[in-house]
Amino acid sequence: MYRSITRNTLFSSSAIQKIRALPAEDSIHTSLLEILTKFQDIKKFASEIHTEIHVVKPILKILGLSYESKPKFFEEHIKEPDAVLFVSEEERFKSSRLWGTVDYYAKALGILLLKRYGRNLQEGITGFFLEFENRIPTYQIAYLLKKSKTPWGILTNGRDWILVKRPVNYELRLLALDLETAMFENDRDALQLFYEIFSLTGLTKTVPDILEWERDYLIEFLKEKRDSVQRSLQGARKKVEVYPRLIDSFKELFGDRQLQYSESYLLEKKVDLPQKLYTQPDEISEHNVSDISSFLFSKKGYQTNTDLEEIFLADKSAYTTKEQLLSLTILDMTPNFGNLASDLIEGLAYFAFVLPYREKNTFVAEWEDETLVKRYIIDNILYGIERSHLALDILQTMTMNRFKTKARHFKYGNPLIGMSIADMTAYFDTKSQMGLFNKNPQDLINDFREMYRLYFTLSDRIKEDIQVREDLERKLKRYGERIRDAMDLITSTYFTKTVDSKKIQDVLSNLDSDDATWENLTKKDWFIDARSLAGNNGFFHFDVGFPFLLHNSFDLIFVQPALQYVWEESFPVAEATKAYIKRGTPYLKQGGKMVIVLDNPGDDLMEELRRSTRYETGLQGGFVILKKK
Repeated sequence: MYRSITRNTLFSSSAIQKIRALPAEDSIHTSLLEILTKFQDIKKFASEIHTEIHVVKPILKILGLSYESKPKFFEEHIKEPDAVLFVSEEERFKSSRLWGTVDYYAKALGILLLKRYGRNLQEGITGFFLEFENRIPTYQIAYLLKKSKTPWGILTNGRDWILVKRPVNYELRLLALDLETAMFENDRDALQLFYEIFSLTGLTKTVPDILEWERDYLIEFLKEKRDSVQRSLQGARKKVEVYPRLIDSFKELFGDRQLQYSESYLLEKKVDLPQKLYTQPDEISEHNVSDISSFLFSKKGYQTNTDLEEIFLADKSAYTTKEQLLSLTILDMTPNFGNLASDLIEGLAYFAFVLPYREKNTFVAEWEDETLVKRYIIDNILYGIERSHLALDILQTMTMNRFKTKARHFKYGNPLIGMSIADMTAYFDTKSQMGLFNKNPQDLINDFREMYRLYFTLSDRIKEDIQVREDLERKLKRYGERIRDAMDLITSTYFTKTVDSKKIQDVLSNLDSDDATWENLTKKDWFIDARSLAGNNGFFHFDVGFPFLLHNSFDLIFVQPALQYVWEESFPVAEATKAYIKRGTPYLKQGGKMVIVLDNPGDDLMEELRRSTRYETGLQGGFVILKKK
């Protein structure tokens, strides 16, 4: 809409238009342009003090904001904000007796953090001991707002002005405007927008009123949409019936975008999709795709206000440094539309900001950049298994929109249906005669494990290692696909009687056969049927889907057993909870935790869980926590 809006997770396009439609004041444009133009001559060598004197304070005066410079903060180890904003001089004087207390900040309108002109506001400063003021600025303002309960924060380097709403949990709801771009382009609309949002009237009336209007409108609009979705699904139970209708509803809200998993599934089933042109309504923000989808397509939405701090920071002995926190591996067994995943990404990034390094003079650039640390978390920490193609598509839409990357470790499958490689040994016939050039299946499995162990130790940057990795990748792909087929075949015996023990032995004894022999096996009707059954039911085998589990385990597993989709038959939550526990806990480390997100677990379920000798059970911050013994 405006090139000068560099980031926006606070308003919809419609809200921006409504603010822009307010009556303009020409004198405001002239005054702002004069301040910014004068500063251009000294900006290259301007310090933080120069920026404050020549840009920030004059602009605050235009905005009509009263401020107190450098007020004491109530936490001794935290550097004070550069200014606290008040609605009037009278309020500032009245609050002065509370100086340096929580109540002082609670009476303020906002907190202002100032950095030198042009400094990157999403990165920490390299080469410094990471005291609070040198860390990621967007998280500095978030921390101050969370601790002080002040409603608004302004983070600025003179050029970029970021308005931050006090975070409820860890997600940053903000609007960022580049005033220098607006100045160079003489963009009076952008300057007017800046004034209407950041001014005293903006912070006390315009912005709260617009957000309230947007909230009320969305609630009514989405209630009607949810009723429409439920009517459209009457009589539909199969995915081939449900998905086209839900895809149509989704695209009516979020525009014509590719939904890879759902559309590939329907294409495979030869189901036609609606041929329509879709346009995203201005009242809908892509940033809210997970929340809106959960409201529309779940019988019971994501449990909000989950306090992840209770999991990651409450136990002082568990995660005390950045290195400990960012070396975790976490599984989301019920990703749904990505609500919990986004909370985990935002939360872990914020917790990494709060925690110190093990050694004080350490600086990892990837962890001191708001964008990069979130990508690091997605690429290295989070894993997930989602049973619905559509939910997985929406989750990927969310990560691309919010974090500009795919969640590559989130896969399609039903986490409750599958087996482990260790389970396969029960089906090996040690007396069976192997072909002359075929390996015994147990030896092949051992080799498969060893190849992955070697693969994970090789660098993707050293030339010699790269060649070995590429050779291993080809072998691992070949063996992995065959082992998965064998596991699918064995698992299918719980659903159908067409596969007997002889057929299983044929497959196991040919895991190392030549391509022609294996291809002949895969063309047999019973093999094709087993593959189809596995695809339709989402068979998922953990240590093939996530090969690092061949030599490692998860530190934490999250599960939301009560989540159900609108097209699914209802199921008993207590039984589902026990099924997730049985399936997930073998993949937890000793001392690892399964975190069950459940509103009301019930006395009977809690009593049964506490009787277990395999894990310790407790309630913590609204979660049921199982700690593996």
